[in-house]
Amino acid sequence: MRTSATGCNHLRVSSSGLDVSSEAQTQAPLPRSLPLEDFHRLRELALAKTGIDLAENKRSMLYVRLLRRLRSLEITTFEEYFTQLEKLGGSELGHFVDTVTTNLTYFFREPHHFRHLKEVALPSLAAQKSRQEPLRVWSAGCASGQEIYSVAMTLVDFKRRAPFEYRLLATDIDSTMVTRTSNGIYSKEEMRGLQPAQRERWFTELKSGQFQAEAKLRQMIKSRKHNLFERWPIQNPVDIIFCRNVMIYFNQEHQSKLIENFAKQQAPGAMLYVGHSESLQTGKQWYERVSNTAYRRK
Repeated sequence: MRTSATGCNHLRVSSSGLDVSSEAQTQAPLPRSLPLEDFHRLRELALAKTGIDLAENKRSMLYVRLLRRLRSLEITTFEEYFTQLEKLGGSELGHFVDTVTTNLTYFFREPHHFRHLKEVALPSLAAQKSRQEPLRVWSAGCASGQEIYSVAMTLVDFKRRAPFEYRLLATDIDSTMVTRTSNGIYSKEEMRGLQPAQRERWFTELKSGQFQAEAKLRQMIKSRKHNLFERWPIQNPVDIIFCRNVMIYFNQEHQSKLIENFAKQQAPGAMLYVGHSESLQTGKQWYERVSNTAYRRK
């Protein structure tokens, strides 16, 4: 007896003969692409909830990433996924936000920023502040944390010259990245950008072969999940903001709003560092360019 190669049931031999196994039924195939209509619905959702404006060329990327969610939820169509978003609400929305965000970073990325921080920004800010007042730094869009740890290492070295206290805040809309930042654990590949002496000084190799930031650095940093277009978890003025390679995902309206909000959070003389492909054309009334993608609050 033969079964059709295209049949949806499998045959199983048992002591009583041949029978159909319901457990072995062929699972319905996953979609082979993300229909344009569904992409536009997801794009609107991403824009409304995160401010991220997904370009058309992100359609295939979103498709690949959402396939993982479909498998996890044991569904096979994007229409079912929209139903899940409505049914599960905030919990699945959080997964969706994690899906659309991109997290690519490494230690001391764009090294000119850290040279400017060490040689120009910190000495200038230290001259303006009393030593009883902590210097506040915010990594807005911290990804997996290499940026804020790079800042922390720079601040510890500068503290030898000017013994200020620091308050470091790292935020990201992706909860997984916030947890990774708090833990400060990285694979060998993710240690890119560190000199051997820096790795030796600031990180401990674990039995797993990964590396963990020393407790001294981890204790300097508060990590929080945060959407940049919701109420900010900051009350005091921020002296230094790193928001690099974040605004490229926002449309002009959201970029302008974000820059305005940064300006409201900073006093004259404070610093804002943005990504190499970003500029503050819409923020000229608040910021002046002082170095390559480095801006001072007017």
